[in-house]
Amino acid sequence: MKVIAWNLAHQIKKRPIPDYLVDVIQDLEADTVLFNEYVDDEIREPFKAAMREAGYQWQAVSPTPAVHNQIFAASKFEFEVGDLQPPQFDGSAISNFLHLKFQNFPVEMVGLRAPAYKKAADKHAYWNELTGIMESIQDRPVLFAGDVNYDPFKKAKQQNAKTVPFHLCEGYEIPNPKGDWSFLYHNGNGFRIDHVIHTPSVEIENVEYLDWIRGRFLAGEKIKKPVSDHAVLRFQVTA
Repeated sequence: MKVIAWNLAHQIKKRPIPDYLVDVIQDLEADTVLFNEYVDDEIREPFKAAMREAGYQWQAVSPTPAVHNQIFAASKFEFEVGDLQPPQFDGSAISNFLHLKFQNFPVEMVGLRAPAYKKAADKHAYWNELTGIMESIQDRPVLFAGDVNYDPFKKAKQQNAKTVPFHLCEGYEIPNPKGDWSFLYHNGNGFRIDHVIHTPSVEIENVEYLDWIRGRFLAGEKIKKPVSDHAVLRFQVTA
C-alpha cells in the first residue's frame, strides 16, 4: 500500500483546499492519505465527495473538543476507526490523532501530528502519554505517520543511517526519508520533521519527501504558491 502523510498547514483556520488537490493525490499514486493540520467543516463536503469519486471511499476525521486542527484519513482500502484513544493531555493532543484498522490489510495506522508545544514540560507530558500508548501495542503491526515536530536524524552520526530506533519507545524504528527537508521555514531553512514510526513487523520502503509533482508545487517558497509549507511524506508499506 502506498501511503502519504501530509501537513496541509491549515493551522486552526478553514483555509481553502485547492480544486486540483485530488488530482495531486492521484498523481502521487496514494492508496491511503493521512492529512494532518487539517480543519474540518461543512465547506469540506465538495472535497470529500471529489475524493470518494476518485476512489477514496473510506474516510474519517478525528474528533476535536474545541477549535483545533485535525487528522483527515481517506483510503481506497476499507477501514474503520480503531480502538486506540488519543493522548488526553489537551484538546490539541486529542484532535491530532486518528487510529485506523483496515478490513483486508494487516497493518494498523495512526495519523498523527505532535503539537508544537513551547514549554518543555508540556512537550514532555505529551510525549510521555503518547509513548505509553505506543508501548501498549508494540506487539501489533502498527505505524504512526505525520508531523512529529522533531528530526530523529539531526545528529551527524545519524544523518546517513537507513533507520534509527525511536529513542522514546523500544520496539519502534524510524526509516530515513529521501530528501533534504519536509518543512520550510519562512527564512528558507528546511527541517526534516515529518516521519513514519513503526513496529518491526511492518515493512516500510521508499520513504521520501516530495515538494513538487507534475508541474505543481506541494511545498516551498511562497513565491511558488505551494499547497503547504510541508512536503508530502510518501512511503510503501507491507506486513
